[in-house]
Amino acid sequence: MMDKSRDPLVSFYMTVRNGLPFLPGSIESIRKQTYSNWEAVIVDDGSFDNTLEYLREVEKIDPRFRVIATDGVGRGKALNMAIESARGEYVANLDSDDLSHPQRLEVQVSILLATKCSLLYSETSYIHDDDDIEWPHLSQPISHHVEDVSMDLMKRNPVSHISVICQRSAIIEVGFYSEVRKSQLDYELWFRLVKNGVALQRTSYCLAAKRIHTAQSFENKKRIKYLFSSMLLQNKIISEIDGGIRYRPYPFLRFIYGLLPQKLRVRRTR
Repeated sequence: MMDKSRDPLVSFYMTVRNGLPFLPGSIESIRKQTYSNWEAVIVDDGSFDNTLEYLREVEKIDPRFRVIATDGVGRGKALNMAIESARGEYVANLDSDDLSHPQRLEVQVSILLATKCSLLYSETSYIHDDDDIEWPHLSQPISHHVEDVSMDLMKRNPVSHISVICQRSAIIEVGFYSEVRKSQLDYELWFRLVKNGVALQRTSYCLAAKRIHTAQSFENKKRIKYLFSSMLLQNKIISEIDGGIRYRPYPFLRFIYGLLPQKLRVRRTR
């Protein structure tokens, strides 16, 4: 358990709306972390299933979890409420249907303290619907090698949101997540962080699993709108980072790629 006499070094942050049936798996992946100095701040953004009742039970059982309930303020505002409430120097994202490797924080904290980087993310596996994942044990010593992928923002969103750990102060300094955008909130935040001098650092460890299922908005009837919004944002990033003409084809190519069937775009990991 976390030492209540000191603030946690890391705060998990999560937003959820009607998160069942996948939410308990996400919560357990947090609770099973081998690194112990963490808390978790979860914003229930107007659920009308039994999500909030479940979270209140988790909060009673494990004091490391803090739950904030809203009537539905929107994704950006809910993310910002979680970060504002967080006590950790670092904040680590996880979505309510995804999973963290048990050694995720152990590895990420080791790298952060060794390299002094402000933002770190990892490789991510993909699981589908009710699939689970068998995590390999990561042996010591932990490799502290990282790669700066900041300029890849002009080609795509290279950062796996669910694997990100970042200095809380860096996010606050650039004005938090956008509360206006309906999608690509993470991509737009990385752009502002890079403009403010934060490098996007990647570790080759695979520390998160993204669950693909039909209830996700970017895989249903809103996908065209999502892809178009992404293309506009990418064009803005290319212009403001001054990437030049060689990056101009990427937004259109990504739009076309995004129209392919899901089974051709996302690999299954077992």
